[in-house]
Amino acid sequence: MYRHFLVLVDDSDAGIDTVAHAVALARSVGARITFAHLARESQDRAREMSADMVTAKAEAAARALGVPCESAHATGTAAPHMLANATGTRGCDLVCIAAQALAARDGMGEADADSSAAMFAAPDVPVLGCAVRRSPAAERVVAALYLAHRVTAGALCEGLAHSGLAHSGLAHSGLAHRGLAHRGPAAVPGAPASAGTPDQAHIEPILSRLDALRTPRLGPGDACLLSTLLRRRTSVVDAELGELARQHRRGTALFAELAHAVAAVSSGNARPARLDGALSDYAQFVWEYFGRKEGVIVPAAQRYLREDDWREIEAALVTAVAVATIDNTAARA
Repeated sequence: MYRHFLVLVDDSDAGIDTVAHAVALARSVGARITFAHLARESQDRAREMSADMVTAKAEAAARALGVPCESAHATGTAAPHMLANATGTRGCDLVCIAAQALAARDGMGEADADSSAAMFAAPDVPVLGCAVRRSPAAERVVAALYLAHRVTAGALCEGLAHSGLAHSGLAHSGLAHRGLAHRGPAAVPGAPASAGTPDQAHIEPILSRLDALRTPRLGPGDACLLSTLLRRRTSVVDAELGELARQHRRGTALFAELAHAVAAVSSGNARPARLDGALSDYAQFVWEYFGRKEGVIVPAAQRYLREDDWREIEAALVTAVAVATIDNTAARA
């Protein structure tokens, strides 16, 4: 039986589904996971923050289901070879990747530009292509949810990159000693900076895009229709839905504190360290919240919701998500 998975992660829809698939499988067989993020080229601060965000979300999904995990990052043209070597040195006995990447390796499809589909495992380690099949309505709803998460996460990573947190050592190269750099559990971008403080030029990008940092909801106002319908269909995930609701309330309070910190620092009434702390706390919340929703709630919804449920959610999303996306796009312009 497999005991240690190496799971290749990215922030694509297929990458997010791969995390959920791998975590559920690891839980069922009692395995542990190393999440690996690869980038072929050196990245700017925002992209480095985004890479940490991807693994932080994956770890949150694993923790929610009690699966032991850690993360590793590699950057550069040699990253695929490094991953193949690390598969053996870390004792991994199964590699999990998106089914599309596996098809590309085997000459049956095309891989994403940042995928290392050609070389990602030692020759003697089996590779599992993770694929998720959904109904048309479910596919559209989940894609809209992932897009909303991606927009919020992108704005937050940009904010982190412009803050003093970008100088705290969080954004660093994934190459280390010719192998995968280990970032351990909970490598969440957001520990308060010990060096570097944001001046007005750094605060302005956060202030101008503050609304884009709000966590999106799949429903009107503060309601989450996905959770509401899931509660109607099953009690299996009541505890996790309750935790998600608690986290959302905490996130509302953290966002309010972030808004106050931005205003206070911008007006000169508070030191930049207050903004660093507020941004750090909010980032950790967002990665944890998104990871649990993508890795636990979405798979549960796929199992228990009916097609008419997905159509109801889709109808509620038509206006809400469209307006939010337009607003966020305008804020970035």
